[in-house]
Amino acid sequence: MHTSRVANVMRAIAVCAIGLEKVLARDLAHLGFRDVGRSAGRVFFNVGADSLAEDLTKANIGLRTADRVLLMVGEFKAFDFDGFYQGVASVPWERYCSKETKVLIERARANRCKLHAQATLQSMTQKAIYSELMQQFRVRKMPETGNTLEVRIYGDNDWWQIVIDTSGEALSRRGYRRFTHAAPLKETIAASMLFLSGWSRARPLVDPFCGSGTIPVEAALYACNMAPGLKRHFAFELFPEMDGNKIEDTRVFFRQQMRKDIRTDIQASDIDGQALELARNNAKLAGISEFVRFSSVDARELVPSGNRGVLLGNPPYGQRLASQEEAHALYRELSPMLERFLNADWECGFLSADKEFASTVGFEPASVREIVSGQETIYFNWFSGKGGRKNETDSGSGDA
Repeated sequence: MHTSRVANVMRAIAVCAIGLEKVLARDLAHLGFRDVGRSAGRVFFNVGADSLAEDLTKANIGLRTADRVLLMVGEFKAFDFDGFYQGVASVPWERYCSKETKVLIERARANRCKLHAQATLQSMTQKAIYSELMQQFRVRKMPETGNTLEVRIYGDNDWWQIVIDTSGEALSRRGYRRFTHAAPLKETIAASMLFLSGWSRARPLVDPFCGSGTIPVEAALYACNMAPGLKRHFAFELFPEMDGNKIEDTRVFFRQQMRKDIRTDIQASDIDGQALELARNNAKLAGISEFVRFSSVDARELVPSGNRGVLLGNPPYGQRLASQEEAHALYRELSPMLERFLNADWECGFLSADKEFASTVGFEPASVREIVSGQETIYFNWFSGKGGRKNETDSGSGDA
């Protein structure tokens, strides 16, 4: 069973941090894509073969919570290397490669497959692709002087999927954050925090540990309906069959959706003056500086202005503090500030690398979500009026 060279519908994969699949599925739905399946860190959706340029542009420019967008170009069953080679060779590689393209087999993963040697799978895949391309282009050798096509191979129970990267650089690299502070927060994680909190521009937003400004900048982009990928380009734009006019038309559509005639209250503060300067510069590069108020304030001294706002923070930990003891000391000192905001009917979300953040800060969270981003495991601790009472050990109350 080899993949067909003609199909009206193709399968794409949006990749995210593990634990954020549901958030990404909603992000896709907002763009008009239907979630057709999920696995750890991946959400599958359909794109049209006849509308590939528009669909890939829409997904890469518009998704706020995806790390990259992959395209499945072939699926087949193979029990031996002959069948595997034939399956790879049956993909119409000329659609994705020019004569100068360099093919990189970025990874090969096999689960319960008769074929499992990663190096051999990678070598055979590259050999099959180059053999087909040399035949198509009538050359004896691929010069490999052009753009790079990254290919991934996934096998499960002898069913193989051949996937190519359409994004190039990770989608978290929006193009506006040229200035970073220690341990910067990924833009896609910041956008996910906004979605998890249910924040909208009608509600005040406060970030007491803004660092280089990722959370407030992402919030302002969202408030202005500015697509996160408008300032950059993507790997798929170099595929030979991509229609540049359709790509540009989709960009124009996203530009027309932008709004600057809005009112919103986004406040960002940090005790570090250098970090604040970086954040201001990044907000200017993003084109939304007028929507964020930056100030130098100690997070422990913050008081809520107004009611029913959202506080989102990424308190220093790991690379930004020398020890876990220092982090715990800071978390304990945040307890009065958190109580002030919860008493004003605010909702508060904190990222932490420490699973015990909530017990250290002294409040019972409404929920804790585990997020695995690369090699790092972090926790999104959500506190609301309904789940924000002090822990029994701190308040003496037996009802948490």
